[in-house]
Amino acid sequence: MIYCFSTPIQDGESWKVSNCTTATCTKGKITTTPTVCPDVQELICVNGRKLVKVYDDDDECCFHYECECVCNVWSEYHYLTFDAKSYKFKENCSYYLVKEIITKYNLTIIVNNHDCDASNSTFCPQALIVTYGSYTVVLTQLETSGTVYVNQKRIYPAYQNSVLRVTSTDMVITLEIPEINTKVLYRDSAIIIDLPMSFFGGNTEGQCGTCDNNPDNDCRSPNGQVESCSDSAGQWNVPGRPCVTPTTPSATTTSNPPPSTTPSPCKPAICDVLTSSVFAPCNGVIHPGPFVVSCRDDICNSNVIDCTSLQAYATQCSEAGVCIDWRNATNGQCEFKCPSNKVYMACGALVEPTCNDRYNQKFQADSQASSNNTMEGCFCPNGTILFNTVHDTCVPSCGCVGPDGEPKQPGDTWTSGCNTCVCDIDSMSIQCEPDQCPTKQSPNCSKPGQQLVNKTDDCCTTQSCGTTSGPLTEESFNPKACQNCYCGSQMNPTTKLNIITCKPIVCNTDCPKGYEYQTTADKCCGTCVQKSCIFTTPENTTYIFEVSTAAV
Repeated sequence: MIYCFSTPIQDGESWKVSNCTTATCTKGKITTTPTVCPDVQELICVNGRKLVKVYDDDDECCFHYECECVCNVWSEYHYLTFDAKSYKFKENCSYYLVKEIITKYNLTIIVNNHDCDASNSTFCPQALIVTYGSYTVVLTQLETSGTVYVNQKRIYPAYQNSVLRVTSTDMVITLEIPEINTKVLYRDSAIIIDLPMSFFGGNTEGQCGTCDNNPDNDCRSPNGQVESCSDSAGQWNVPGRPCVTPTTPSATTTSNPPPSTTPSPCKPAICDVLTSSVFAPCNGVIHPGPFVVSCRDDICNSNVIDCTSLQAYATQCSEAGVCIDWRNATNGQCEFKCPSNKVYMACGALVEPTCNDRYNQKFQADSQASSNNTMEGCFCPNGTILFNTVHDTCVPSCGCVGPDGEPKQPGDTWTSGCNTCVCDIDSMSIQCEPDQCPTKQSPNCSKPGQQLVNKTDDCCTTQSCGTTSGPLTEESFNPKACQNCYCGSQMNPTTKLNIITCKPIVCNTDCPKGYEYQTTADKCCGTCVQKSCIFTTPENTTYIFEVSTAAV
């Protein structure tokens, strides 16, 4: 057997080395040749997105191109499938947006629709439910603007475990699953699902269609039949979940319409912003056509200015790494008002810095390494910093943390337990001292049966004479009538007082003949009262006569 340089590498064996080079052992010598890669095919992505370069191996020598699979849901009923099939659908139920045809990665994405309130909402989905492996993530707008639950426990982004990563800018929540290169964006007017074709190519179904760069099969029903998108979409409801049946409006009688006239074309000016110079940097990355159509459709059918299509497109641009500051170009029609303590930023950090250095080190580095590390949202103004993600308070400086986790500024004082605490200005640390209690002289508890009792009231101790049940009073020791009591030598282990023993008074109820024992209410024992006459003869014989009787 031939070896190369006395190593266990056999003749004819090849292996990869650095700089995309392959080494081969040939007749005891090592020769190197450049790694030969297969020809790269250029694809045309039907969704208009740019090709994604995917390396075949970890050495990043050979690669191939793939198309991105991105599904969009925005406004009240606009859908854009993975392969750019556009349709409208609006029903109130829980539907599969994404479901694997053959289970490989255990990924399921469900949208839970609810009945919209037309007066204050332009977006119907109340919750997005993402299930991956043993994790279930719920993103919802019902209670507050952007609430996240992981396995039924509420979390406050940024959040990260060994499988998931969640970031938020108040306006947009981003869920990432790195090991399958999957990303989900959720906001009050849009849902974006980004899947890699290398993991999910040809293996998805649901309202988002099939990720395979072929729009013809995107609107497939659960039985495999290709139908119109609006018909197939309603068939992807999740079994076992109740649906809301919309109320059918009552029929009305209408008069004959006036003679028809040619309607003037409806082209709202605000929709033209999508194809203006404002969005030009993004137009070459993401085709704006479907969003322009939905913008005009929403406004022309409602006669109300609707910014959701612009907002959805801008979010899509940010997700692709192209941040657009677009709201100022709408003449105030799409202005966003943040809470009074925050300011709007079109291109803010995915992870806002906080007073927690460990939090910053854990999440900011990963965020800055991302290709799209900005998103619109409400942020702390200059000169302030976010205290933490739970209290969501902007503070001028990172002072101290109170007992409930709330921020305390230098010089603040508060009471914690039985201590008075201060956020020390010099050391920027919490210093606590015990509360001072007034000094009082102890009472004299020298009477029999008394002891000194300590009682803590708030944080100070007061003293009194009594037992553990209270002060020594007539009510605390009141023996029953007709009892003899004495203080014994044994001690009660609880009260530490000598045990008082009481026994009933024994009365002599034996009366001589002719007498009767009678009691009175004011005395313990009664007396013998004569009731008959008694006569004793000289012979010492005794006779008893009832009163008023005669003896012979």
